Amino acid sequence: MLAAELANRQQGSVITHEKADDPFVFSPQMVKDLHLMTFAGSVLALATRLRPALPAGQGGRPVSYSDATVLVTLLVMMVWQLSPEVLVKRLRRWPELADACGYRPGQIISSSQLRRRRDGLGLWTYFWTFCALVWVLKTRGLIVGKDWVIDATIIDAFSSKDGQAGWSFSKRFGYKVHLLLCRDSLLPLMVLLSPANRNDAPWAVPLMVLAQHLFAFPVQVVRADAAYFTKAILRFIVTILSATPKVVVNPRKAGKRFLVTWAWVQQFRRDKGKRGYIERFFAVLKRYFRLNHLQGQGVYRAYQHVFEVLIAVLLVAWLADHVGRPDLAHARSRLLAPC
Repeated sequence: MLAAELANRQQGSVITHEKADDPFVFSPQMVKDLHLMTFAGSVLALATRLRPALPAGQGGRPVSYSDATVLVTLLVMMVWQLSPEVLVKRLRRWPELADACGYRPGQIISSSQLRRRRDGLGLWTYFWTFCALVWVLKTRGLIVGKDWVIDATIIDAFSSKDGQAGWSFSKRFGYKVHLLLCRDSLLPLMVLLSPANRNDAPWAVPLMVLAQHLFAFPVQVVRADAAYFTKAILRFIVTILSATPKVVVNPRKAGKRFLVTWAWVQQFRRDKGKRGYIERFFAVLKRYFRLNHLQGQGVYRAYQHVFEVLIAVLLVAWLADHVGRPDLAHARSRLLAPC
């Protein structure tokens, strides 16, 4: 798996592919090979069935572009982290990409309408798009789900006037991204957001409940740092998930009543490296997928931004597995040609 391959590569025991062997896939080919139009239609049908919308009233302008076309356009925009204005310009210059996304010749959506249609789809569609991608990667065997890691990272708010953000203990103003990671594949399983001043522990059980209820992973081990060492979390891992908790206990909280043993130190060193994979994943998200570049105020925009980043990660991993190069699951620049 990717985690073991990453460790072996750091030791120099894996021969990497040459740059000429990298399969540069263009965006129209990605849309066609992954059948994103069919995928988008299935996601929209699922979202409508689980949360039916009210029927449209009489009057109004007829819809020129289907929701599936808009969602596929947004998926391409998420992969490349483009603004709607830049993406619309590329659609007009690249008829093959526009045709793959479902646009008729000479009829391309405007950037303002793309923004309105994106807000019209809402976070509900984003959530089920994320879940559908996780399910696809699970069925393909890329996501195993036996070894979980829970942790959180902070993203800065767009404005200091954001009333729904908060100040963390590290003097950062923004939101906290609570993530559940599959350590075998280094891919996200579930995500929740909170203000940066909230504690990490209350979000662990909801993360695990959502992931297990939606995907039924064969989880065996759950790893977390000392912030998650609570009775509620340990009880849920042992009794509900029937897994082994690898949650770090801080012996300093017990004061002089607890002495650190050599066995405890050895176990801490063994688990620390495996738990640290989620820190590397956060670093990849912030450096290559612009996780810390929130453009908007409020928790709604924060959720929208985080979902777009994680959907892009899952799409790249899906394409890498499709072309037979799972080692490029996190290397977007080596996998995709410039859009």
